[in-house]
Amino acid sequence: MSRIRRMTIPAISISLAVLVIASPPPHPADLSFAETVIRVGKAPGHIAVADVNHDGKQDIVVANTQDATITVLLGDGKGHFSSAAGSPFACRKNPSDIAVADMNGDGTPDLVVANTQTPYITILLGNGRGEFRPSAHSPFATSSQPHPHGVAVGDFVGNGKPAVVTDSWGNRKILLIPSDGRGNLLMPGKSFDADLHSDAGVLAADFNQDGHLDIVTTTLAENSVGLLLGDGKGGFTRAAGSPFAAAAQSWSFTVGDINSDGNPDVVVIPYDRDLADASQLGVAVLLGDGKGRLNKMPGSPFPLASCKGPARIATGDVNGDGITDIAVTCAQNDRLMFFLGQPGGTFRTFSRDVPTGWSGLTIADLRGNGRNEVLVSNYARGTITILSANK
Repeated sequence: MSRIRRMTIPAISISLAVLVIASPPPHPADLSFAETVIRVGKAPGHIAVADVNHDGKQDIVVANTQDATITVLLGDGKGHFSSAAGSPFACRKNPSDIAVADMNGDGTPDLVVANTQTPYITILLGNGRGEFRPSAHSPFATSSQPHPHGVAVGDFVGNGKPAVVTDSWGNRKILLIPSDGRGNLLMPGKSFDADLHSDAGVLAADFNQDGHLDIVTTTLAENSVGLLLGDGKGGFTRAAGSPFAAAAQSWSFTVGDINSDGNPDVVVIPYDRDLADASQLGVAVLLGDGKGRLNKMPGSPFPLASCKGPARIATGDVNGDGITDIAVTCAQNDRLMFFLGQPGGTFRTFSRDVPTGWSGLTIADLRGNGRNEVLVSNYARGTITILSANK
C-alpha cells in the first residue's frame, strides 16, 4: 500500500553497533525470533524501509526525534546493515513521519519528513548512494493546525508530479500541497474538510479501485475512521458513510489487506488513556469492499488485554504462511503483541517483551525471501530491534 502515510544543522556522528541476541525459549504455540539490535540516534521513532541506494536490497530509514536527524542504514540483503556515508542526516526539529518518494524526478528515492511540534515539512534529496541533503527551499512551512504529524506522497493532482498530503487535525482538515517536480513544495496548497481529529496522521491507498489515491484518518471522540476519496485531479470528497465506526477512541492506525481480497483494509488501536473501561481495549479491523466503504470484521475489536499503552500498529505476513498478521507495540509495558492470521478469518494472539516505548513499528521483507521482518524502534535506548521469525 502507498503510504501517504529546516534549518540545516550539523549532522551528529553516531557509532553503529549490532548485537545478535538469542531468543528466549518460546511457548510451544508461539513463534521464535532471531533478534538484531542496531544503535541509531536519540529517541528513535518512525521507521521506513526502501531501497535508497539502487542495489536492489532493502534499507532502513529512522527518524531520531530528539536528535533532529535521520539515520540511514544500508542493507546487504542478508540481514546486515551499515550506516550510509554521512548518516545521520540533519532534518530539523522533531522528525516524526517519513514518506519515501522521488520528489525531483531523478529516479532516486527522496525523504519527506513531518516535523511535528513545528509547522514544517522537510524534503531531503537522495543521491542514489544512501546520502541525503535538503532540497533548495526546505523546510516548507505549512498551515497545519496545530502542526503536521503525518505525510503521504503520491500523484494526487494527476500531473505526474508528487504531491504531499498532511494532517491539520486542529481544524479537522487535510492539506494537499503540490510540488514543482524539482524537490520543492508549492505552498500553501489547498485544504479539505475531513473526518479527522487525532494526531495519528494520514495514510493513502486506493479504496474504491478507481486508480486514484484516497486518504484515511481517525477521530478519537467519535470512535471512527474517516475516508476521503481522491479524484486524481487534486480534489477529495467524503466517502459515502464516512466516518466509519471503528475502535473506541480510534487513534493509531495502518492500512493492509487483512482478508487477502485485494482491497485495502484499515486496522485501528485506541488511545487507551481516554477509554471508558478496559473492555474497550482492542484492535479494530475495518474491511474495505473496494467501493469506498469500510465494514467491521467479524469479531472486531480483538482484545488487547495485556497491552498497556498501545502505540503503533503494523501489518504483514510475519510467519510466512501467506496470511496477513498484525503487530502492536505496547509502550507502557514494553511488549509487542502479535495477532497471527488464521484460515477462516480469525487470529491467534501471543506477545513478546521488546523495549518499545512510544516509538515506531513496521513490517517488511528485508532479505527478499518472502518472509517479513518486524522492526521496532526502542525509544529510550536509542536503538531499533529487528525480529526475524525462525523457520
